[in-house]
Amino acid sequence: SSGINAEWPLRPGMAPFTPFITEMMYQNLHKSIDKNMIKGASDSIHYMMLPKYDPKMVDKDIERRVSVMQAVIETGRVLRDRNTLPIKYPLKEVVLVDANPTTLADAQALESYIVSELNVKKLTVSSDKKKYDVKLTAKPNHMILGKRLKKDFKPVSAAIAKLTDAQLTEMKELGKREIVGHTIGFDEMHVGYEVNSESGSYAAASMHNVLVLLDLSTDQEMMDEGLAREVINRIQKLRKSAKLVPTDKISIFYAIDSKKKDNEDMSRAMRNYQDFIETGVKSPFLGEPAQENVIISEEVEVKGSRFQLTLCGDVKKSSSGPVVQWPQGRPSGKYFTVNYNDSSREILLQPNGNQLSAIRLEREVKAMYGLFGRTVILSFNGSAVKCTTRDLTFLDGGIVTVITA
Repeated sequence: SSGINAEWPLRPGMAPFTPFITEMMYQNLHKSIDKNMIKGASDSIHYMMLPKYDPKMVDKDIERRVSVMQAVIETGRVLRDRNTLPIKYPLKEVVLVDANPTTLADAQALESYIVSELNVKKLTVSSDKKKYDVKLTAKPNHMILGKRLKKDFKPVSAAIAKLTDAQLTEMKELGKREIVGHTIGFDEMHVGYEVNSESGSYAAASMHNVLVLLDLSTDQEMMDEGLAREVINRIQKLRKSAKLVPTDKISIFYAIDSKKKDNEDMSRAMRNYQDFIETGVKSPFLGEPAQENVIISEEVEVKGSRFQLTLCGDVKKSSSGPVVQWPQGRPSGKYFTVNYNDSSREILLQPNGNQLSAIRLEREVKAMYGLFGRTVILSFNGSAVKCTTRDLTFLDGGIVTVITA
């Protein structure tokens, strides 16, 4: 009922811009409710009048919170642009400094949106500007003041440069200040914020009446996550080049020379963020030679590192692989059973005479049950099978349970 009441007024307003999809939504809703429940309902969305503005429906608190959220996000993006930090690379912290506790609470209420849009790990709010040693600085607007003051511009310019943070804060509140015998408006200066270098690696900016600080420091883990995002971007571009749609089932293979110095960071990022990449592309991401059904293969470059990306069609397992189903009887040789939900499968311990490792087993389990991008725990006798285990003969005849997080 609440969902219907929330959606219904939006439909007529959307209809002129997206006529077909709104009509489909309207007709689907018609099937699930009695149209007599809704005032003004008709056989078609396009027969209805646009709803009249009702000031009682406006939630001022939500509007205020969203306005604060937008201001923080826009200011944060400006700081990223100024410091040449693409949104793909995560940062540690964004700080909102404001004396108004309501503004700080509004930002905290929508924290999840702010950290997601700015790709930062956390949002910090503070009413203490001195804590971060942020100071207002000002320079004269040469175009405006130079034309108005003429020969007096030089002494006024020097006086503006010497204004303290307290003087500029007072000037901001009053809108003007007497400087060397001239009334100078606050909007006649270029005003910015400066962070003391001893306070950390913060950059500051103020827009839409909010002061935002962005921690520009990075560590290796954050840089690796940024590289993983770059890999996702290249894969999506390759999918587009191959004219694939999101529902096409593919496997992604990569080949990189990890011994080359330029490839060390990328190779590490691919290994450590394999699950992250698989979640982003919703397909298996494998560091091994490409199999059959190659759709497209291309060498790509990311931050000086070169590697081969290959997209393959959905590859079916052959009977020579580790996963084998036997309709009648049991296999000859050592095997164990894997259980996930209500499904059971038998797996050979030595497919093709090669010993099955825990890493390969985990990959096979993800392929069998479509668990790419999810964290998988393989449990045997109540204990997790370590991913570093290379000899799994202790699983012979046993049952491995798959647990997903």
